[in-house]
Amino acid sequence: MATVYVRRFDLKESLSQSEVAAFWNFMTQEFLPACSRVSGLRSIKLYSGQGALRADLRVVLDMDNAAVYEALLHDPSLRALIARFYAALDMRTSSQTWLREITPELIQAIGS
Repeated sequence: MATVYVRRFDLKESLSQSEVAAFWNFMTQEFLPACSRVSGLRSIKLYSGQGALRADLRVVLDMDNAAVYEALLHDPSLRALIARFYAALDMRTSSQTWLREITPELIQAIGS
């Protein structure tokens, strides 16, 4: 079942301007391309709200199913990259959302 995962986050206030720039270079040049190689990941995108690339940020994963997220976390080639991503986040303000696509199959499963 198609699933979307959204991680909403702010970067740590303690990061310098150069560290923030390095984070975004890492995210766009290393993290996203590496994650994109995971089977079942349809797309991974970064979004910014009103926080000047420091706050109100999101990473959005469009996946074939929720198991793709687990595959991402367990992929040995991604562990250091995921750790680097999470190291920059202010976990006090971070949240996550899971969304599943409403399909005829889902409606049928719920209706039976």
